Amino acid sequence: MKKQGHYCALLLIGMLLTTASQPLIASATESHTRIADTARAYIAERHPWQQMTTKITVQSLDPRTKLRQCPIKLEAFLSAGAKVKRRTTVGIRCNGNKPWKIYLPVTVEAFAKVMVARHPIAPNTEISERDISWSQRDISALGYGYLRSLGNRGGYRSRRSIAQGAVLTPNMVEASSIVSKGQRVQLNSKAGAVNVSMMGIAMESGALGARILVKNLNSGKSLEGVVESENVVRLN
Repeated sequence: MKKQGHYCALLLIGMLLTTASQPLIASATESHTRIADTARAYIAERHPWQQMTTKITVQSLDPRTKLRQCPIKLEAFLSAGAKVKRRTTVGIRCNGNKPWKIYLPVTVEAFAKVMVARHPIAPNTEISERDISWSQRDISALGYGYLRSLGNRGGYRSRRSIAQGAVLTPNMVEASSIVSKGQRVQLNSKAGAVNVSMMGIAMESGALGARILVKNLNSGKSLEGVVESENVVRLN
């Protein structure tokens, strides 16, 4: 009788322990989804492509990663000196009674229409609308930037060969000359409150804003000035 009673007591205790531990086990581990969502929201608010269509990808945690469920809101952070870029390592921490933290990579893709070469472009070629087409690309991966237009005046000339389909970037081009060597230009100069204009000859070609040598037709002197338009050079 005593053995049977002792066995029943042990069975009851075992059942109670099993029942009590089930909800604890189910709620003891932090959700990987909650961790990823915290990292994604943090980057979404801070990445530099806010006005563009973006895709944010958080690297999945190893399924074997087990973290105690945080009883309060998770906090995202960056390491000291870090900035949000295309690929950023984000820290997630729990500041509860038993704190923990973990790091995971987050990637941002930002999409915009950019100019691409419609066909191969040879070096020193004036680039026109006939040479380019528009394509949706991930501009976050363009380390050298990209061109938004061919410019209002003068346009661009290729510095080197540009392959068909390549995104046009600032390092591939240079501003085209809008003043040609030997061209007659108007020379503008300012002395105090007095503006003086005279005629001159461009001694070299130059793009908008470039510094070039010009010759004053009245004095025959060579001077340096800045190209302001297709036929105007401002003297220093």
